[in-house]
Amino acid sequence: MMWHRKSPRLSGYDYSQEGACFVTVCVQGRQDLWGEILHGEMQLNQAGSMVERWWKELERKFPPIKIDEYYVVMPNHFHGIVFIPELSAPTTEGGHTGPPLQRIVQWFKTMTTNEYIHGVKEHGWPQFKGSLWQRSFYDHVIRDEASLNRIREYIASNPLRWDLDRENPRSRGSDEFDRWLTTCRTRPIKETRRGGPACPPSDPRRQLGDQGEDLAAAALKQQGYKILERNYVTPLGEIDLIARQGKVLVVVEVKTRRGSSFGTPQEAVNPGKQGRLRRLADYYLKAKRLTGTPVRFDVVAVTLEDNVPQVEIIPNAF
Repeated sequence: MMWHRKSPRLSGYDYSQEGACFVTVCVQGRQDLWGEILHGEMQLNQAGSMVERWWKELERKFPPIKIDEYYVVMPNHFHGIVFIPELSAPTTEGGHTGPPLQRIVQWFKTMTTNEYIHGVKEHGWPQFKGSLWQRSFYDHVIRDEASLNRIREYIASNPLRWDLDRENPRSRGSDEFDRWLTTCRTRPIKETRRGGPACPPSDPRRQLGDQGEDLAAAALKQQGYKILERNYVTPLGEIDLIARQGKVLVVVEVKTRRGSSFGTPQEAVNPGKQGRLRRLADYYLKAKRLTGTPVRFDVVAVTLEDNVPQVEIIPNAF
C-alpha cells in the first residue's frame, strides 16, 4: 500500500519556518533501485550510495538547514529528517525565511535523477519509465522531542521492518509506526502556525500510564538500574522500559492502577502479555545486535490510590 493524498502539502503551514520535518521520497512504481535488504540490513548498490551522497549535500546547498544523523536509503524509498532554522532576514522567495521544504526536496530529486540518468548510460543501471521519483513526497511536521525520538527509532529500524513496510510490494502485514503516524491530525494552531499534524491530547488512561512510568523509572534508578530506553517502539508493539542491571538486560513492564478493585497491577501481566514481551525482547536484541545478552523480565506495579503512589519492583517476574 502506498500513500495516496490529494495534496501532500499541509495547507496553511509555512514550511520555511523554524522546525523539523520527517520526509519520505518514493521511487516511481516502487522499483527496487537502491539495493536490497539482507538479514535485516540495507545493502546499498552504487545508485543507493549516490542517493545517500546527494542527501548529505543538502547542507552545503542550503546552509541554514541541518540534516539529522538519522536517515535511511531503502530499496525503493528514502527517509530523512530536515531541521530548518529561522533566519534573521527574509529571502527573495516570497518573503519567506529560509528555503522552503518543497524546494529542498525538489533539488534533491533533481540532482539524484540527473546522476541516475548518467548511471543508466554509463554504468548500465536499471532504466526507469517517466520520472525516477514520485511527483509528490510525504512529510510530517515533528512537534516535540518524543515524536522526534520515535521517528528516529523508526528510521534506524526500517530495514528490520521491511516485511511490514507499506512501500514493500511484498509486505506481509502492517507496521505499528504507520498506525501511530495516522493518529496525527490537522488542527488550528495559534500564532504563526495555522495548521499542521499534531498528535491528539493524551487521554486520561495514557496520562495515568505516563505517570506510572515516571515513578517506575525513578524507583528503578534508585535500585541501581540504568535506564536505556523508554517506550521503545517495534512493529510488534511497545516496550515500556528497557534497563540494564549489571550485565543483565532488563525488559520492564509497568502496570499502573488507581486502586485494587480490579486486581493488582501485576496480575494484568498474563501469559499472553508475557509471550508478547518475549517477542518484543527478541526484536530489540536483534535490532541492537545484542543477541546472546542475558535478559530478565521485571514488572513494576504502581498504585495511585488517593494519589498516594506505591511502587513495587518485581524482579524476574516470569
